[in-house]
Amino acid sequence: MNILKTSLVSATLLVAASSAYATDVVDLGELNAGLNTYTETVAAGSFSTNFTFSLADATSGVFSLNQLPLTNAGVKVFDITNLTFNLYSANDTWLAGSVAGGEFSFANLASGNYYLTVAGTANGVAGGIYSGAISIAAVPEPSSVAMLMIGFAALGAVARRRKTKL
Repeated sequence: MNILKTSLVSATLLVAASSAYATDVVDLGELNAGLNTYTETVAAGSFSTNFTFSLADATSGVFSLNQLPLTNAGVKVFDITNLTFNLYSANDTWLAGSVAGGEFSFANLASGNYYLTVAGTANGVAGGIYSGAISIAAVPEPSSVAMLMIGFAALGAVARRRKTKL
């Protein structure tokens, strides 16, 4: 009877300690210019979360991710190892990624749907916490750039004309 209890307790602890590797999905909606942030708390064990979002216009962006560890009296309360994040287009084309958090950027993302996958192993007593940010800036349209260049050319011509008159 004692062996049965010990085996049952061991099996229960083993099942509780191991978690299923499930992918959660969080919809961030349409991202606007500026800083868009997200923070997630995950249970102990392996995790994967997909953050879906869309862009209305062509944009440039900076994607960053950091874990938020917390220790108390030498005990890891919140901690994550093997933290990675990858950016994919809607048709599952891998665009970029980073290991151990950090950041990556794009000069020109087309309008459309994307998703960001964050994965790792939460090994703190209470799991883990991570925070990310997506900074979006609009890419100027070609006509705006052309108007800017024409304006600089006009200023240059005026400055040159004034210099030759003196």
